Amino acid sequence: MSYIPFLHLFVGVVGPVLFGLAIDRSCLLWEKKCDGSTGACLYYDNHQMAWLLFAVCAGCKVLNIVCGLISWQLYTRRLRKGHVPQAKLERTLTVGETKNNDESVTDQTSGISNPAMESETTHL
Repeated sequence: MSYIPFLHLFVGVVGPVLFGLAIDRSCLLWEKKCDGSTGACLYYDNHQMAWLLFAVCAGCKVLNIVCGLISWQLYTRRLRKGHVPQAKLERTLTVGETKNNDESVTDQTSGISNPAMESETTHL
């Protein structure tokens, strides 16, 4: 089972909720409707909102760093024990090994073909 869809769901729900809470906490004056319920915020404390939004962002960044450090420690521990499988290295072509079967012009320094260089500039 893949954890990626769960992670997307978690981030897609928790992030807006945290930011919404930060914005709601910085409200100074709420609208009162005729039926007694609360409406939208009419006046915000901008200084408090700035600090709360900064705190949410900083907390998420700290959580990101902590999770990165934990995953790095777990990976290096598994690597030291030999549990990480070695990836099969595929043979890749280098620029010098590529062959041009077509008639295009090839840059001599990089070996990259450029068909635009082969057309005459008098037609422009």
